[in-house]
Amino acid sequence: MRLGVRTSRGTLDYRTRDERALTKALPSAPAAVRVYGPDGCCTALCLDLDASRGGADAVAADATRLTVWLERHGARYITDASPNGGVHIYVPFADRVPYDVARELVEALGATHPTLDAGPHRSVKTGCIRVPGSVHKRGGHQALTMPLAAAYDVARRPNPPAVLSTLREALSAEIAAWRTSQTPTWPQDATTPDTTARGQLSARLRSLAETGVYDTARYASPSEARQAVIAGAAAAGWALADVAARLGDGRWPGLAALYARYSPTQRHTALARDWHAAATFLATTREHPDNAPGASHVRRSHTSPSETHRGTPDQPAQMAEHDHIRTWRTLLRAVEQHRFPGRAGYLTRFVLRALGEAAHKTESRYVSFGTRSLAVAVGADHSTVAAVLRRLAGTPGGWIDLIEPARGENADLYELTVPTDLASMAADLRWDRGRGHALRPVFRALGPVAALVFEALEDDRAHSITTLAAATGIARSAVHEAIDTLIAHHLVERHDGRRLRARSGALLATAELLGVLEDVIAQMRRYALERQRWHAWLARHDQDHHSPADPDEDFWWPPDDSVADDWTLLEGRELTRGALSRVADAAKLAHIC
Repeated sequence: MRLGVRTSRGTLDYRTRDERALTKALPSAPAAVRVYGPDGCCTALCLDLDASRGGADAVAADATRLTVWLERHGARYITDASPNGGVHIYVPFADRVPYDVARELVEALGATHPTLDAGPHRSVKTGCIRVPGSVHKRGGHQALTMPLAAAYDVARRPNPPAVLSTLREALSAEIAAWRTSQTPTWPQDATTPDTTARGQLSARLRSLAETGVYDTARYASPSEARQAVIAGAAAAGWALADVAARLGDGRWPGLAALYARYSPTQRHTALARDWHAAATFLATTREHPDNAPGASHVRRSHTSPSETHRGTPDQPAQMAEHDHIRTWRTLLRAVEQHRFPGRAGYLTRFVLRALGEAAHKTESRYVSFGTRSLAVAVGADHSTVAAVLRRLAGTPGGWIDLIEPARGENADLYELTVPTDLASMAADLRWDRGRGHALRPVFRALGPVAALVFEALEDDRAHSITTLAAATGIARSAVHEAIDTLIAHHLVERHDGRRLRARSGALLATAELLGVLEDVIAQMRRYALERQRWHAWLARHDQDHHSPADPDEDFWWPPDDSVADDWTLLEGRELTRGALSRVADAAKLAHIC
């Protein structure tokens, strides 16, 4: 279920981040249940007649017409009503109904019933509806309008598959008209390749995998649509297990819905068959030997991270830099809640963390990462990050010093410095264990409090609500709420019934489930276009500037799940157009994907 959160506009949102497990206890706040499962199918049509679309009288008229129509076609249903005059009609089925079939039926009914809101059936990931017993946002509850025994009987003996076929046949004309009216818009233009370096699918294929909605002008059937995703994943260097995992854990419910025609025991076999067909096709269409798996054309720069960051540097100069960075980072963690208290200090703390992580990557206390790079790492706008850096650098004897201001393509150069009043304390500190992180992507959705609580668990500094409140300096109630959120998203688990333990390996999968990666990619693309315009301006006005503008510069992409446990957005840099040649053969699959 998803707990409702009231927005500043006075509306109630049922967000993915507020999803909780269903329990026997009735939630005290308004709550809604998911319409679709991780397999992209539903067990009932959820017909939401909304009073805001014409008033209670219009809802009553539509409800009467709908129930008469359902009875005429042999369908059994359950009805309830909300305090504001809305009505829900549930039509349960014995077999799970695929997303595309359920949505077509509801959209077709919506064409002739003005108060019917098809919203709950329009998204596999976010579609939800309040069920009988749920608290209403205006007070009262969603209440059955039929005897409980009768509703229970319908739920216990749902409609057979023949009734679904009858309903589809009766609405065949409306379904055909709705299909014709669809003009999908995609989050990228047709010129963008279907895959990118570092094993990522295009925005169009990701959208298809997550929502199950595809362009009927491009794909003639669900079979071709799902093959597009499979072929794109194979071309990007994924393994069959990567796709199977996303089908199983709910990250790709849209693709799961496209496999709904197969029984649960046959779906993996069908997936494997499609995967081997795609792999065979790719193998026969490759023309460039330098596109072999493992070949990398990614340009390296002086700010690119080394292949590994494990172990201790063995050169004296590197040792000194390493010692300084570890001391600086440990000192920051020890005093940050006092130096930058409350919610107002969270962004400053994560900007400093990002600088510390960047220093580890470059093995130097001197950091020259641009504000846009740091903005992606902390989930903020670059102008806000710039203001934080100016404030920090403007404090004498503080955490950073501005060594050289930005010029041309070069960003500001900062030195990580130990505050003068803490120099004696730094000498006696024991270094923190583990790696330093900025704001990892999933916490863009779950918030900085959850990030700090997770970090304390991950670093083994606390293992209970009480010790977490002391270790983080955050109020106990806020820590308790953060733990509830982390447990709900399977990022924290209770060990031996009491001890809390972080699950770092689940961070990337949860970020994908919450849709955070789409926001990250959108921010990267916006900054890439801004850099392109800046480089073009330099080329016209700066005599010493000769590098061409590159719209693909400085993209950071998530790695495979096998390395996701310690990944953040400062992990990789500078994907160029040359890197895309590794998957250029995917463009030859235009007739498929």
